[in-house]
Amino acid sequence: MEPSVKIVLDRVRDGVADLPGIAGIALGGSHARGTADANSDIDVGLYYHRNERPDMQLLREVFTALDDAGAPAGVGGYGDWGPWINGGAWLQVAGRKTDILLRELERVDDVVRECVAGRPQICYQVGHPHGFCTVIYAGEVSYNQLVHDPQHRLEELRALTRPYPQPLRRAILDQFGWEAGFALGTATSAAKRGDAAYVIGCVFRSIACLNQVVFALNGEYLTNEKGALAIAGGMPLVPTDYVARVNQAIALTSAAPEASIGALDLLHDLHAETMSLGGGS
Repeated sequence: MEPSVKIVLDRVRDGVADLPGIAGIALGGSHARGTADANSDIDVGLYYHRNERPDMQLLREVFTALDDAGAPAGVGGYGDWGPWINGGAWLQVAGRKTDILLRELERVDDVVRECVAGRPQICYQVGHPHGFCTVIYAGEVSYNQLVHDPQHRLEELRALTRPYPQPLRRAILDQFGWEAGFALGTATSAAKRGDAAYVIGCVFRSIACLNQVVFALNGEYLTNEKGALAIAGGMPLVPTDYVARVNQAIALTSAAPEASIGALDLLHDLHAETMSLGGGS
């Protein structure tokens, strides 16, 4: 772990670990997955208990004290950022951009167990244009590096997610593999009419679904749409020139019917190749 990241985590732990209701603290995002670069934010998951969640005003005071300038860029209270991102804060801590996300432990526990059993869901959530796939919670507890876990609850949940559960793999291939093809089918008539806005939406959903499938084929959790295409392109089980072909389809999608239909044809081929990688499993 980078020394500067450890400094941030130590400060966050010292600031919040002893607050009533705090169940755990974990390093998440690219730093937890080992894919961070010099510009990567430091993502910290702050887990709390449902029936004794910390007072938000007290959290605001702690976040303000943690921020280098004493002025967090944003603090979201419980539910302010939508139903699945419980809230949190955007800080500068020891010169590093640090995002703190609140997570209700009992809800995470329920969701992870549902995912492991092969019952993921996708729900509306601001900031997630494809929707919030509940697999995100499972991926977080699987990848996160534990900073504070006094009751070993996060450690127990992580054990459920490793190795990647086969029921979840099958469910994602079935659900998102089907949706990827369906989105392309519904876009065809719109492309012929030159309805670019609708076609673009369908193309995005199809690509997002294909990314979900590629991640599952490789036994990896997709925790954010941002950067997912590039990560998928570097996996062992992926169609040839996956990223280049997706980008070509995006570039072709336009108000010109012929170009948009060409984009859909490219994605139909990519969809078929992606699903063939799953075999009969």
